[in-house]
Amino acid sequence: MTTNLFGPDRTRLGYEDQEWAVWISGMDDIHQKDSAETALADAADYNATFAQMALRDDRSEYDPVLYAVVLHRGYAWSPSVEHRNGRDCGLVRCVHCGTDRNIAAKAGA
Repeated sequence: MTTNLFGPDRTRLGYEDQEWAVWISGMDDIHQKDSAETALADAADYNATFAQMALRDDRSEYDPVLYAVVLHRGYAWSPSVEHRNGRDCGLVRCVHCGTDRNIAAKAGA
């Protein structure tokens, strides 16, 4: 089975009711997070650990391939993909989205 992380036929890996989460491939674990920033930090930490594990001399060909992927509403997420698709990426200090948020906030006031 092919898992498509991005694109029109992308695979939902998590749960729609979880705004932010980190999915761990190979173990199929999902860890709910409070924000995009927290999810990014945790995914970076996991991926650094997984990279170190992959560089071990005693690694077996049967060890699972592990990656940490940030999920938004169950789908794989990255700021660049959100921007390409014209969506707010969710990062608090995003320069691209910040302007649109400010315009919307002023219009709603």
